[in-house]
Amino acid sequence: MTAAAIETDRSRDYVTIMRCAEGEDLLDGAIPQLAAWLREKDFDVDLSESGDYEDVRASLTVRRIDNDSTTVRIELQEDGGNTGRWSTEVIADGSTDEGGWISLSVRNSQARFVKVPRLARYLMQALPLRDGQLEFASGHQLFGSASVDRLVSILEDDRRHGLVFVAGTNNAADIPVDAFARKVDQWAREVYGLAQVIVLDPHSTEVFRQRVGDQLAAPVWAIRSYQPGVNWDDALDARRHRILGTRSLGSKGDRAIQYLLGEIARQQASTRPPDATVQRMRRRYDRLENRRLVKSLETSQPEDATEPSVHEASSPEEAAATAPPQHDEAITLVRRVLGLKEITERTLTEFVSRIRRSDPERAGVRSLENRVDLLQTRVEQLEDQNQQLLDELQDSQLETELARIDVDEIRDRARWLESRLNESGDYESQYLDVPPEFRVSRPQSFDELLDRIDQIDSVCFTGETSEVVRLNQLDTNDSALRTAWDAVLAMADYARARAESKWDGSLDQYLHNTPSGFQTFPPGKFGETETGRTMKQFGDERVFPVPTDVDPRGQVEMKAHFKLARIGMASPRMHIFDGHPAISTLFIGYLGYHLTNTHTN
Repeated sequence: MTAAAIETDRSRDYVTIMRCAEGEDLLDGAIPQLAAWLREKDFDVDLSESGDYEDVRASLTVRRIDNDSTTVRIELQEDGGNTGRWSTEVIADGSTDEGGWISLSVRNSQARFVKVPRLARYLMQALPLRDGQLEFASGHQLFGSASVDRLVSILEDDRRHGLVFVAGTNNAADIPVDAFARKVDQWAREVYGLAQVIVLDPHSTEVFRQRVGDQLAAPVWAIRSYQPGVNWDDALDARRHRILGTRSLGSKGDRAIQYLLGEIARQQASTRPPDATVQRMRRRYDRLENRRLVKSLETSQPEDATEPSVHEASSPEEAAATAPPQHDEAITLVRRVLGLKEITERTLTEFVSRIRRSDPERAGVRSLENRVDLLQTRVEQLEDQNQQLLDELQDSQLETELARIDVDEIRDRARWLESRLNESGDYESQYLDVPPEFRVSRPQSFDELLDRIDQIDSVCFTGETSEVVRLNQLDTNDSALRTAWDAVLAMADYARARAESKWDGSLDQYLHNTPSGFQTFPPGKFGETETGRTMKQFGDERVFPVPTDVDPRGQVEMKAHFKLARIGMASPRMHIFDGHPAISTLFIGYLGYHLTNTHTN
């Protein structure tokens, strides 16, 4: 089963996260829109305080956190009859350092297609809401050649939640750009708030193609959906960014294209890993709601089935009359506080009995509260584990696809070489066994990998061996081990090529254009640097030891890294420093679990 198949039941929901730089003022602008939307639903309520409300076919809960005026959660459940139950959740928070955000989700119990909600339009029209670097717009945005740099920055932004649909144009076809842009607006009607839509004029389409290459360019008279975090240096990354071609656009009706683009946007939004900030706030509300429900059980007063008895010897008035006058006020106070109509031996005995019975009840409430907290924690853990498994499944599928591509390329090259042998009259070689010296001898563990590295003069490991050994437990199928050894062999041959004056470029250039007869490595699995945001926040983690003849400080930043395997958040990495041309050695400063970046926990 594929990850997409697992997520199919969620792919028609409307799920979006809208961010606002004006965090402190977010609720001031959002509350009026929320109130107006609720009035359309026949709920005219005060959103400044928590409350529960019901209508004939709908129920509404409003939750505010005590002493925190920057956040609100609203949940609306509507009975749609034959169309199923419609659930809307809104969480708004203006307290984060990077501004505020609004999470809006609308789901249907029958997995019906959820159209763009009116509330989403209200919020985006009233507030400067954005996804990543691009503000939400009700229609397309036309980019000229001066905006290509901005487009590249928008597409490579890994903080984006939704897609960016980009449509290219040219001057060859007899199609006015303005008319095509209006048609794109019509097709993209159901992606408002889920994705951004950009139309490139003919000049910018060509400039963009020259900038990013044919594999990742936006085809003319087509629509390409760009996932967050486009990797321009990896041609294989193009497989993530799907194209709705001219033939498909021309063969489908406008309504069909609307729903197709809408479902593409909804599937991506629903299957993308949940935003950590939103997840934390949602769980905070869930726990507060659990405690509120338990508290309501504790504070509810049990009805006393025993009618207060009347003492035969005297009435309450007679008892009061015989009491000392100075005690009248005290007796009245005791009766009122204890809820007694009279003070007699029997009523006091019954009152004490009720208190004794309530002790186990209070203990039961405490046990229930602890149990609810425990179950809530377990639910959150299972949610995280489920998401991690989905991520690992997607990563595994991608790794498998990349392996298939490598196998296809090897088979193609083998057939070509066999044909060359046949042309030269060598019909025997293709049937002979591969000589031992051409077979790759692989280490059986990461411990052995370090031993092998010690035998290579041009590659030196300077990191912590304890981090490396941990990978033996993580890398159960040796995928990271195989890749690490391939990377070491490629570095060794890169150094050999430089020593033999057959290469004088960088390691990254070498991997993209490996000389004949030298070991290579998939360029898409090598990163020459880290993002500026990662280095700003976590750059200290990427400083590793080197000999003092490399740097007098005995350490350097190692941004370059090999991506060894996709294993969830732990996906192993090998960080290296190339000493060329000053020193003919490559240094491995770190080999272990993925270091902290903007995506790791």
